[in-house]
Amino acid sequence: MPAKQKASDPVTHLIGGAVSGLCACVFVQPLDLIKTRLQQQQQAHLAFIKQGGQAGLTIAPLESTIWKTVFGIIKEGSILSLWRGTAPTIVRNVPGAAMYFTVLNEARTVLARRKINGSERTDTTSSGSALPKLSNTENLIAGGASRAAIGFVMMPATVIKVRYESNLYNYKSMSGAFTSIFRTEGIRGLWAGFGATAMRDAPLAGLYVLFYEQAKTHLGNLRSTSSYFDVSTPTIHMVAGVTAGFFSTTLTHPFDMLKTRMQLKPAEYKNVLQAARKVMMEEGAIGFLDGILVRTVRKSIHSAISWTVYEEVVRWHVSRKADHLV
Repeated sequence: MPAKQKASDPVTHLIGGAVSGLCACVFVQPLDLIKTRLQQQQQAHLAFIKQGGQAGLTIAPLESTIWKTVFGIIKEGSILSLWRGTAPTIVRNVPGAAMYFTVLNEARTVLARRKINGSERTDTTSSGSALPKLSNTENLIAGGASRAAIGFVMMPATVIKVRYESNLYNYKSMSGAFTSIFRTEGIRGLWAGFGATAMRDAPLAGLYVLFYEQAKTHLGNLRSTSSYFDVSTPTIHMVAGVTAGFFSTTLTHPFDMLKTRMQLKPAEYKNVLQAARKVMMEEGAIGFLDGILVRTVRKSIHSAISWTVYEEVVRWHVSRKADHLV
């Protein structure tokens, strides 16, 4: 029993979330940068076509490919240019992941305890997981609500990160980006695109937790019943993370595309509905899938790393404290 109590210690999940956020954001930052640049190029290409290659528009429509984007970024400096924006990403992701996993665990713990008080279940932890065991609906609600709350708190860092990665702005530092946004757009500019972000992140996080726990349960059952599937717990977490990341990201991608455009060009894309109408009129339904390949790969890898590291850090921390109690 003491071990389970320690498992819900907020500090444990805060540490696990921070470590997982740091590992994941550094590893996938190049994909995040490429995704932003591809979506930015798509807008420039549309302007090129609409205005017939008038002055100031020199980007040809066929340049919007992954490899040309990668080589173009490297030409800006070196291969390290692929990690441009890592500093604001860390500033956003590390505290953001720490707070998210902590809030998520607290939300799930509260829901699990309510079920215990109602005598609806006796098993309160997922097999091989640092998180309490919940129903699909509870996972959806806990993940979505936790992400929406943390997303609001971290929104200014998200806006600065997206602007800093884009070559539409010549920000030299994070403080310079903050000052420029605040002076030109006011406090609202730091929350540009929050509507689309919340509409993307809440369902994304809810679906992710749902798919992740389902995949982990099925893989765990397969390991216990098949001698051919003898894999480690971290491997199960990694596979479940990739699977959940792929499906949840694919389903919520249109909102990510709208969010990015609203943050890059707030004067053109003023709110979610107006931005959606503009995309549909100018690009058709296919426009909502702009950047989906890079984002799906990035998010799947990011989620797998983040959740695997988080669960392992928490398991190690809990087992270490349990050993001291023996």
